[in-house]
Order: sequence, then C-alpha cells, then structure tokens
Amino acid sequence: MLLLMLRRPICAFLLLAGAAGPPATAADSLGLRLPGALRVLASADEMPEVFSFEVRPARSGFERELVEGFTRAHKLELRIVPVRNFDQIIPMLVKGEGDLIVGIVDTAARRQRIQFTSETYPVRHMAVTRKPQAAVTAEAELRPLKVAVIPGTTWADATTEAGVPPSQQVPVVDTREALEALRNGRAQATVMAVFDFALARKHDPALQAGAFLGRPGVAAWGVRKEDGVLLRAIDDYLFTLRMSPSRSALLVKYFSEDALVLLKRGRQD
Repeated sequence: MLLLMLRRPICAFLLLAGAAGPPATAADSLGLRLPGALRVLASADEMPEVFSFEVRPARSGFERELVEGFTRAHKLELRIVPVRNFDQIIPMLVKGEGDLIVGIVDTAARRQRIQFTSETYPVRHMAVTRKPQAAVTAEAELRPLKVAVIPGTTWADATTEAGVPPSQQVPVVDTREALEALRNGRAQATVMAVFDFALARKHDPALQAGAFLGRPGVAAWGVRKEDGVLLRAIDDYLFTLRMSPSRSALLVKYFSEDALVLLKRGRQD
C-alpha cells in the first residue's frame, strides 16, 4: 500500500511519462532558444532504475521517463551527456556543454551558480554499512569509521556535517566505487540518499540502513541562470504532472515499498 503521506509531495506527479502532460508545443514557440534538442547532463553512475543510458523503451528509468515526457511535449530531441565526475556537472552546465542537469539536490550553495526547477522527488541522507559491519545508529558512531565519499556531492557534504574528519573520509569516484569500498574493506561506511540505498540493496542485500543525517532536502533539475524561459516551461510541465490522476504509477514502477517506508521515517525524524 502506498504511503499516503508521500502522495502530495511526490506521487501527485509521478506517472508514466507521456501518459499525461501539457499540450504538444514547438520549443521555439516558447522561446526556449534550443536548436531542436535538449542536452541532458546525467551522472554516469546512475542506476538504470533512475536513469538508463541504454535504449530501454519500457524501463528507461524514473528521471529519464520524466525528461522524455518533457521533450515529447515540446518536440525536442533528447541528447544524453553522461558525466563521469559529478564534481564537474555544474561547471559543464554553466559552460554550455548541456542544457539541463537531472538528479541533483537543490542546495543554497548550488543556487549561487544555477537555477533549480520545482521538486522532482524528496531526498534524505543516511549512513550505510555492509554486514558484518554494524549498522550506524547515531551520527557519533559514524565519526570514527572510514567513510567512502564522492567529492562534490551532498553525500559528501552530509558526511562532513556529521562530524567525520577529513582523515576518515575515503574519496571515491562514484557510487559503484563507494559500494565496492564497503565490500573490500577499504571503507566501513558510506552516505547515500534513501532511494539510492533502496536500489543498491536490491543488488546487495548485505547493505544496511543506518541513522539519518542532516535535514530533509529535495532533488530537482538544474538550468543556467539565464535560461528562465526553459525553467518556466519545465515547472509548468511538472505542475501538470502533479495534477495528474495517474499520480503514483512511476513511483510504483521503479521504487520499492521499503524505500517509501524509509523516506516516511526520514521526513518525520
């Protein structure tokens, strides 16, 4: 049974992309100033349930289905730009190497450099360990551990804000390397967002959820500060999805009930 608490902030617009949306409109009629294509910057280590880089029409991933709905609605070609080093994703957008960032957490520091759309899904960070390492039940238990972190991410920020000193942080390139560090003993813990943990645990049941860290946040899409027309077009699209009666279909398609339970706990704590 879906969690009623989540339906208003998330599920109200999570439907199969293309099942509903704004009327089809040519991009240039909105003044988007895009040459017939939308270049989407996406982290290369995204799990396929979030954003698949392969052509998978039936299961292209949560974020990709949302983007595909927008490009169809505005008759734009979708061009995917994988970004290996997440720390470079905002500089790439600012330099014009893409038009939109997906799957990025909205923070005050990042708002100094780019604009954010309205929320695509809520975010809560948590400590993650792998058996036989004990689960972390409080921030204080995380501080003496070796913690795998991806520089430039809010996961790394949450680690630092929890009081883990730099000497205990183990830099890794991406999520795959962070999880591998738990398996080979290079790190004893890492920090992830709830949905990412839930997806990772499908592939590795030995992963354990620990204490929540920091305050709840939101994921959104990022655009350049000068691209206000594009921002408004995306926000209009997301608003239409929020009003759709098919509000929970996409969430059910890609995420487990365990993820919803964890997220409900995270929003209450």
